[in-house]
Amino acid sequence: MLRLTLVLLAAGAAEARDIDLFARLTPSGLAKFSLKNASISQDPTSRALTFTFDRAEGEPEVRIPVRALGWPVDWSAWRSIQYTFQASSVEPVSIGFDDGAAVKAFLTEPLPGIRISGVIPFESFVQTRRMTPLTPLGYKVWLNRLFTFKNVEALVFRMRYPSRSSQITIWNFTLRDDVPADDILDKKPLIDRYGQWISEDWPGKAHSDRELRALWDADRGNAAEFGFCPLGGDRTRALHASGFFRVERTDGRWLFVDPHGHPFFSTGMDLVGYKPDSFATGVTRREYLFESLPPPGPAWLKPGAVVSFYVANIMRRFGEGWEKKWRDHTIGRLGNWGFNTIANWSDYEVATRAGMPYVLPLQGWETKKMFPFPWNFPDVFSKEFEQNVDAAARRQAAPLKDDPNLIGWFIGNEPQWARSFGSLVPWPDMLLADPEPSATKNKLQELLKSDPAHRRKVKDDFLYTCARRYFEVITAAVRRHDPNHLVLGIRFAENPNNRWIEMSRMFDVFSVNIYSREFMPNPDTIRRFAEVSGKPVLIGEFTACTPGRGMQGLFYWGHKVRDYAERGKAYRYYVENSAANASIIGVHWFQMVDDLPTGRPSDQERLNYGFLNVIDLPYPELVDAAQQAHGRVYDLKYGKAKPYDEKPRYH
Repeated sequence: MLRLTLVLLAAGAAEARDIDLFARLTPSGLAKFSLKNASISQDPTSRALTFTFDRAEGEPEVRIPVRALGWPVDWSAWRSIQYTFQASSVEPVSIGFDDGAAVKAFLTEPLPGIRISGVIPFESFVQTRRMTPLTPLGYKVWLNRLFTFKNVEALVFRMRYPSRSSQITIWNFTLRDDVPADDILDKKPLIDRYGQWISEDWPGKAHSDRELRALWDADRGNAAEFGFCPLGGDRTRALHASGFFRVERTDGRWLFVDPHGHPFFSTGMDLVGYKPDSFATGVTRREYLFESLPPPGPAWLKPGAVVSFYVANIMRRFGEGWEKKWRDHTIGRLGNWGFNTIANWSDYEVATRAGMPYVLPLQGWETKKMFPFPWNFPDVFSKEFEQNVDAAARRQAAPLKDDPNLIGWFIGNEPQWARSFGSLVPWPDMLLADPEPSATKNKLQELLKSDPAHRRKVKDDFLYTCARRYFEVITAAVRRHDPNHLVLGIRFAENPNNRWIEMSRMFDVFSVNIYSREFMPNPDTIRRFAEVSGKPVLIGEFTACTPGRGMQGLFYWGHKVRDYAERGKAYRYYVENSAANASIIGVHWFQMVDDLPTGRPSDQERLNYGFLNVIDLPYPELVDAAQQAHGRVYDLKYGKAKPYDEKPRYH
């Protein structure tokens, strides 16, 4: 049994306004807790509370009735909660605040095995101008926004589908009138010199240089032959060859068509490269978490601050000339696994020189005036926006306009402004109240003046008005500087509404990232995407993760599976059901290499996304699944075969 222990210690002498709520608990108070597939205990000496969440489907829960315990329910006079906790498993913990109408949660992804002094800043719940997660020192949190703390009827501690019985132990839960810094209290190594989690062992873990070399020597892989054309298309069929990738609907089924006229279903790998900081981790203020850090050199993506153990390991593996040796080895691996596309976020030099089909993201759509909400939105009605977009498109797209291996361009990724969000103040009102001048504010004022009878509708539509302008200017510039390649659109997140889909008619492809709890795209949703946009659907990201080895598999409580064998099943299930869908023309896996247990620098995400682990070894279950799925994609696309039907298990 793994135990996730959240211990609440008495805070000791506190400032006059500080209140340690858990220090007030008595045995009669504990009896008022409501438990669902969970239990509680209290250490008689430290007064630490331990919540045990049983391995169960659904959400084991401990509910603490704030009002019934005689605690204050109006917390608006305080600014934060400070709590000292320890987690002994990687299962995330949801700390929820219930006002009687809704529960707003603080989803904590802890580093297990160490005590952390954590902080819940109340202002993070009510601010509206950023949608990014908080990234504290030894853990990470995602918040449900728009909670005022004026009425807290209950605290709700939950886990979702815990893979094993897990505990949290909390030492103090203190209302504070300030926002203290978080801190790691147990300053000890958690990561070994190869970037592996120290406190757990598993088959294939390296404990010495000798073992590491033996593992690499044994990594030969199983050669596979798929019968594809040189670019990975279906060599048995020939359509019109244009010299570049295009899309076509044939017999009711959408397809990419490669430059030689072969039908092409894109099976892609995101983040092909060794430079991405997704494979790295920050060390600032927590150097003690690492048994030994790599020496100065290429492994340090930001000297002294961000380090990649993956780079350190491939330097060990390939020695002199490691960059080219690694690139050749990696491209060979992808082909052997049946991948035919170097997908988004990949290294530019690798993508453009690999001899494989590839996609690339475009960027540079900024202006000096950027609106913080919607998040990072430019002044789209300004002349500066037109000029900057044209220059960015010319700089990035024109040099590759004659490359037949380039499938096309993504113009953005999961824009926050194209997602559902809550706001205390509507964006048009924020814009009108903005003291700084902007062409976008001028446009809104012009529209309001021209249609005073429908001010509400003008405001409600204005985000879409701006987005259409954004898309039109960018798309026109890309096509102006590269008329040969596909505009793959903006990679929407999950399930955008029809207004965003309709706007995508100006692209060649409707692109979307779908991390599905069902481990396949919903057929009805895909049908809606294709019908409303009139375009084929490209899935830019999907994955499946499992907890363990210091990484957690519960991103948004979404794409978690039970173990490594189930990750392989998840890959086959997703890819084969996608290939069998008449509207889907490709699926791209996120990502090539695992995160580190201490998290990537940008947001401390720490998932085992990878086909490869940190020591550059593949997960055999995934490789086997990929080879089986990729060998069947064209039979699936033409309806000659039925997709793999064993749904992966998450419990």
